[in-house]
Amino acid sequence: MLAKQVDISKLAEIPCECGETAKAAALNYKDYLVKGWKCKSCKKEYISPEDSLKISEFERMKKSGLKVKVAEIGQSLAIRIPKPLAEIYNLTKGETVNLRPENLKKIEIEFE
Repeated sequence: MLAKQVDISKLAEIPCECGETAKAAALNYKDYLVKGWKCKSCKKEYISPEDSLKISEFERMKKSGLKVKVAEIGQSLAIRIPKPLAEIYNLTKGETVNLRPENLKKIEIEFE
């Protein structure tokens, strides 16, 4: 018999280790706002597996950095944003971002 996979990230509540129920909540974890569950009884917090994977991938990219090539589109230059990074920031084709020069070696990108 095959086990049925359940997407727990969509559940409004999950059982807590203390025997009570943890309810869906926005949680602060390592300076990130993530989806998860919090038990009102014992205050234990559970992070959504999906958000946990995103944070792990983000931390890996942050630590090692990403090298991308500058492309030319018509008379403009373009920098490609790798798909895993775009997914973390929920970027889609056609979105507008703000560029702010920090110094001669750094540009800040702000997503709306």
